[in-house]
Amino acid sequence: MPKPKEKIISNSDTVVKLIYYLINTVRIPFVVKTIYGLGKPKLIRDNAQNPLYANSPRIAEELYYLIRAMLNIINRSRISPKTLNIFVKAIFMNQDLKSITQEWLEKYGYGPPGFLVISPTKQCNLLCPNCYANSAREQDKLPYWVVKRIISDAYHLWGARFFVISGGEPFIYKSDNKTILDLASEFPDCIFLTFTNGLMINSSIAQKLSKLANLTPAISVEGMRDTTDRRRGANTFDKIVKVMERLKENRVLFGISITATRENYEEILSDEFIDFFFDKIGAGYGWIFHYMPIGRDVAVDYMPTPSQRVWMWQRTWELIKNKQVFLVDFWNHGSASSGCIAGGREGGYLHINWHGDVAPCVFFPYAVSNIQTIFENGGNLNDAIQTPFFEAVRNWQCQYGYPHGKKTSINSENPSNFNWLRPCIIRDHFQEAFSIIKKYNAKPLDYAPDCIYLENPNYFSAMKKYDEELKNLVDPIWQNIYQNSHHHSL
Repeated sequence: MPKPKEKIISNSDTVVKLIYYLINTVRIPFVVKTIYGLGKPKLIRDNAQNPLYANSPRIAEELYYLIRAMLNIINRSRISPKTLNIFVKAIFMNQDLKSITQEWLEKYGYGPPGFLVISPTKQCNLLCPNCYANSAREQDKLPYWVVKRIISDAYHLWGARFFVISGGEPFIYKSDNKTILDLASEFPDCIFLTFTNGLMINSSIAQKLSKLANLTPAISVEGMRDTTDRRRGANTFDKIVKVMERLKENRVLFGISITATRENYEEILSDEFIDFFFDKIGAGYGWIFHYMPIGRDVAVDYMPTPSQRVWMWQRTWELIKNKQVFLVDFWNHGSASSGCIAGGREGGYLHINWHGDVAPCVFFPYAVSNIQTIFENGGNLNDAIQTPFFEAVRNWQCQYGYPHGKKTSINSENPSNFNWLRPCIIRDHFQEAFSIIKKYNAKPLDYAPDCIYLENPNYFSAMKKYDEELKNLVDPIWQNIYQNSHHHSL
C-alpha cells in the first residue's frame, strides 16, 4: 500500500476552511450536504489514510465510514445553522489547540487531553437498577465555581472546546442559582454534550437549548418501549419520544445513549430500533456503553458475553456502513481511537465526579486527587492528571499500542502485544488495572466496588475469565483482519 502523502493534510484544512466560509456566508446546511455528496468517496477516504494506520487498510476504511456517518448527521437531523457554525468552528477551526499541543509536546512529550467528563451532581429523578452512578437521591454536587473553573482550565490549558456533562441527572444540577444552561452560555464557542434521561427537558428548556445552540442532549434508551420501561419506569419510553420530538421541532441536535447488556444487545442493534430512532425520530448520533460491573446492584453476568460482543462489533460496523448512522461503541471501536482514551491521554479524557474526585475514566472509578482541593491550594487542572496514578494508566496505553505523540504503524515493533478490539484497561485487562489501583493506593469512589470487594475471589475470577475468553475470540480477528496488510473490506 502506498505511503500517504503529506498534502492530504493541507487538502483537508482547505476543505474545512471552505466549509466554514460557506457556512458563515450562505449559512445553510445545504452547503455542507453538497460538500458531503462531493466528498464521498475520494476526499473523505483519502483523509482516512492517516499515517498512523498506514499498514492497516481495515482501520482506514472504518475511519472513512465513521467520518461519512458524522457528516451524514447534517443530512438526517434538523440542525440549525448556528449549531452547525459552532460545531465546525470548535472541532475544525480551533487555532489555540495547535499552539497548546506544541507546548505540551515540548514539555511532556505528548499532547493535551481533548475533553473531559464532569458529573456535577449525584442526584437523579430516576432509580434505575444497575446504574453505574447509583441513581442517587443524595444532594451531593460540585459548587458552580468549581465546575466553571474546570471548564476554564481545560479551555485555556488544553485548548479543549468539547465537554461532556453526566451525572446523576445533569438537568437537575443547580448551584448558586446556576445550571448547565448557564455553563453553556458562558462558553458559547464550546460544545456541551449531556447524558440525560431527558425527562426534565420541557418546552421552555428546549427553546433555551435552541437559542444556545451549543448543548446537545444524549438521551438514554434501553431498547424499544417494553425494554426501556422495564428498566427506567412505566411510560418512560413514550415520554422521552415526546421530548425528542420537541427537540426536533426546535432544531436542537440530540442523540441517544444506550447501555448494552446481555439481555438487550440484539434489540439495540436491530433494524427496528435503528430505523425508529435515527430515521423516524431524527436522532443525530448514538453512543453505546457496555454494562460495567460497578454502581448499583453489581452483576458481572449482566455484561454482554465475549461472543455477544463480537457479534456487536460486526453488527455496528455493518450499520455504520450501510445505514450511515453515527453509532459509536466505545469497547468495540477501539480501532478508531487508537485504543483506550482514559487517564488524560493525548486527545483523550478523564472524569471528575460530584465530589471533585479525578478518575481516569467514568468506568474506572478510582482516584488519588480531588480537583476542589487542588484549586483551593492554588493548583490547576494539569495538577490533577500529572500524578503517578494517571501516568501509570498512560504508560500502560503506550505499552498497549498507543503511539503517544508519534506517527507509527500498528505493525511496527511488536504488533502482537496489543489488540484494540479489547482496549479497556479496567474491563478487558482487569488484572493490570487492579495492580495499578493497588500500587498507587487509589481510593474507590462512592459508586465503585471498594478494594475489599475487588479482592472478592468470585468477582476477581469472573472478570479474569471474561478477559481470557474475550482474548481467545478477538485476537485472531485483530491479527487476521487489522494487522494484515491485505485489504479486508467491511
